[in-house]
Amino acid sequence: MDPTLYDHLGGRDAIELAVRGLYARLLEDPGIAPVFDGVDLLRLRSHMTSFLSAALGSGLVHVGRDLHEAHAGLHITDAMFDATVAHLVDVLESLEVADELVTRVLATIAPLRLQVVHGSALV
Repeated sequence: MDPTLYDHLGGRDAIELAVRGLYARLLEDPGIAPVFDGVDLLRLRSHMTSFLSAALGSGLVHVGRDLHEAHAGLHITDAMFDATVAHLVDVLESLEVADELVTRVLATIAPLRLQVVHGSALV
């Protein structure tokens, strides 16, 4: 069996490290951080690790809520999605992930925009 993107990235340990780095950056971003007010970040990071692991080919099934339901009511905008993707790229680059693998990760998550973005930000 050929290695999956998950395998090429380094498996669960690498995904957990990337997710920790991503949330550290998101919490520092004033345009995104308010989304996480009152959220159990340990639980959220665990869900994100599970979701990304499944999406990137771990062979495991993510059992959390679907993305549309999980993000409904959070008022996530296209700009917030784009900023999150940019933070993810920065994290992957800081972990010295090869450009070709970063591109493959982005191709995997790009279609998720339609499930995550829910209109205008709260003013």
